[in-house]
Amino acid sequence: MPLKDLITSSFPQYCETLVSGKSVCFRPMIVLEEKSLLLVKNSDDKTGILKTLMNIVNSCFEGFVAKESSIADFEHAFLLLRAKSLGEIESFSIKCPDTGEDAILKVNILNDIKINKPKSSPKIKINNNLLLIMTPPTIKTLIKYPDYNTNSDKIYSYIASCLKQIQTQKEIINCEDKPEKEIVEFIQNLTPQQFNMIIEYFDSLPSIQVSSNYKTSDGVTRQIKIKGLFNFINFFFDHLTLDLYYRQNFQMKYHHHYSLDEIETMIPWERTVYLEQIRNHLKEETNRLNNTTEMSF
Repeated sequence: MPLKDLITSSFPQYCETLVSGKSVCFRPMIVLEEKSLLLVKNSDDKTGILKTLMNIVNSCFEGFVAKESSIADFEHAFLLLRAKSLGEIESFSIKCPDTGEDAILKVNILNDIKINKPKSSPKIKINNNLLLIMTPPTIKTLIKYPDYNTNSDKIYSYIASCLKQIQTQKEIINCEDKPEKEIVEFIQNLTPQQFNMIIEYFDSLPSIQVSSNYKTSDGVTRQIKIKGLFNFINFFFDHLTLDLYYRQNFQMKYHHHYSLDEIETMIPWERTVYLEQIRNHLKEETNRLNNTTEMSF
């Protein structure tokens, strides 16, 4: 068994229930996995970001097939993993959109998760002769069309990939047997009212967001809502840059002789504890040397 697997097999296991009601068990991510996400986080390659995060989730969660999971389940899994790997309670500096000032936001990632589970039907009755049967998008869908919400052409393909059947009074058409281009053309030829019925279906799917309050200098308590997988990644991994990551590794390696393997198989919050001890030690040594210099005079 590889050394990394020997170490991760001894990590604590956490069991939670996802948005869909599916029970999952998982271990915290390690520093090496955090590093891989940092390497792609600031790129424009959304597909690469999703695939990297998918690999991390698959490694950490037992029996969880990320590619086939719903987007809400995957977002929930990511937030759970982030909380157990780096800490459940975090403070973030944000710029208030109302006042423009910098404010401190304290987030309890687990307690501040808000799950919306409206009742939705996969059946959309377009008219008396036309019924659409939908299927929820998965991470596989999002990987294929990561820019669907900002690209008018991609949104039709995104919807087409979620259209399972087209039923009329005379026949049932399985969309997987039809070319994507044909399904896209069908959707593009719907009336605005009919198209909005499809959008309402997507809006009715289970969703997840993190909501937290903060106070500005005018004494007003305001709320921030974070929603969407890419927003979760950007916000909850904004604490660490690659530059800071490598400087932290340098401190641990050259001041306290940790090997790179030892560092990269730590849990990120564990590394943070060690770094804090190193900083305290260096501060004490600096004070001691300063005091010794003053006494010599």
